[in-house]
Amino acid sequence: MNVSTAPSSLIARTCQHKPRGASTVAFPAQRSRPITTGRRGTGVPLRMRRGVGAVAGLGQKMPPAELVKRNVPATTRKAEVARASAGSDGSDSVTKLEGNAAVIKVIPYVATTLLGAFLFGYHLGVVNAALEYLAVDIGIASSTVLQGFVVSITLAGAFAGSVVGGSLNDKFGRCKSFMIASVPLVIGGLMCAYATSANLMLGGRLLCGLGIGLSSCVVPVYISEVAPPAVRGALGSLNQLSICIGILGALVAGLPLAANPGWWRQMFLFSVIPGGLLGALAMIIPESPRWLYKQGDTAGATAAGCRLWGGCTNSDLGGDAEDGGPVSDKSWAEVFSGVNRKLVMIGFFIFMFQQMGGVNAVVYFSSASFREAGVVNDVAASAAVGLVNVVATVFSGSIIDRLGRKPLMTVSLLGMALSMLTLAAAMTLPALASVKGVLCVVMTMAYIGSFGIGMGPIPALLVSEILPNDVRGKGASVAMMSHWAFNFIIGQAFLEANRAFGVATIYTFFAAVCLACIVFVQTQVVETKGKSLEEIQRAILDKP
Repeated sequence: MNVSTAPSSLIARTCQHKPRGASTVAFPAQRSRPITTGRRGTGVPLRMRRGVGAVAGLGQKMPPAELVKRNVPATTRKAEVARASAGSDGSDSVTKLEGNAAVIKVIPYVATTLLGAFLFGYHLGVVNAALEYLAVDIGIASSTVLQGFVVSITLAGAFAGSVVGGSLNDKFGRCKSFMIASVPLVIGGLMCAYATSANLMLGGRLLCGLGIGLSSCVVPVYISEVAPPAVRGALGSLNQLSICIGILGALVAGLPLAANPGWWRQMFLFSVIPGGLLGALAMIIPESPRWLYKQGDTAGATAAGCRLWGGCTNSDLGGDAEDGGPVSDKSWAEVFSGVNRKLVMIGFFIFMFQQMGGVNAVVYFSSASFREAGVVNDVAASAAVGLVNVVATVFSGSIIDRLGRKPLMTVSLLGMALSMLTLAAAMTLPALASVKGVLCVVMTMAYIGSFGIGMGPIPALLVSEILPNDVRGKGASVAMMSHWAFNFIIGQAFLEANRAFGVATIYTFFAAVCLACIVFVQTQVVETKGKSLEEIQRAILDKP
């Protein structure tokens, strides 16, 4: 008999070490039915059930030497040895980390994936300060349309990346998807750094967008699947924090531009390093156990669970609640049917509101807006705004698992709306003309701070939490399509809309969108704090 994968309940018992902070999880005895089969001449019967089983008929705690003598296949022999060492009572037990030990264990793997989120922010923010200077060097200084394309073509590429990202995520897994995403990130960064024409710059920006679109579908999904439930909100917020750090890094990288107008080439060159690291490190981090289990690789899923958590139970792998078996991916038609359609559309609309609330108008064009308001050092003011974004996101990560997702999003949206209305007033009311510059900087910081505590980190986390295991890849892809589509609209239309209607009118529109989103959150979004992914699914299904 050739056993392709070792039984999961037995492989799990190879994780017998018990680090500090660990607890022992006991497995119930596996029910099984005998299947008489085996390699010719061995007469070794096996009890197997959906990839979970134990070797039977080999005696009680048979020594490894005896297994070899009986010509038992290596994978079966390894499983029986693990069974023999599980304990004198024959019970199943694995060592599973808890508390800080569990967090420390997964942090290095989460940190690797966050390189993708960092590049997400970096490539969005790099044009904020560099656009004026690179436009002169590549000959598009007189064309606001081409300058707008330099901004928005990255978003078009990201949309394309998110379209295929869900299918790649489901087919090849999380780690291989990161490797694939790193290729256009590296090539695109090099093309932008050495661009001498608009076509080369646009091609490089398109490839960078493709890479961040692919990675943006994978980062929150991977984090949600490997993070312990008690800190999933905090670890999930690291995705947005890394985006903020990327934006801030791009703004800080642009500070030498005033003295060295050609510095924008180095700014793009910097992005190649994290892009290459993402692809290299993705080859050594563990694959998501849930994805492996979903593919039917129970032994691989259990081994990955041991690396991530010290050990795992069937429920940790996302097994079917009724029979403990893996579930297959849904087709696109099934993704948009029944309860799945509602959950996927919640993700679609929450990202639509996030983008139409105006955040990327601030990220892309804050320097230009500050210049219009009379701020002397517009690049430094934009960098300060980026710093506020980082601080607010850190604060959000410290409270999200205590206060919950819905309250933080509500407070966040209210603060964003009030900040936008104040900015609109500062731009139009003559009584505020003397303090317009100060008000613009302060209220932009207030807006970004409000965004950072809720509407920044929570949507990607929430989408990964509410989507079932069998639609998570494709559902996250749909959510990110919404993100990039509306992000593209803002990036492409803002400059022309500003000329046509004025920035005050646009900011008032953004405020109205934020207020509408409050109603959506209160009526459509479920609270997910402190629940396992399976508990969230049960709560959604039980909800009338």
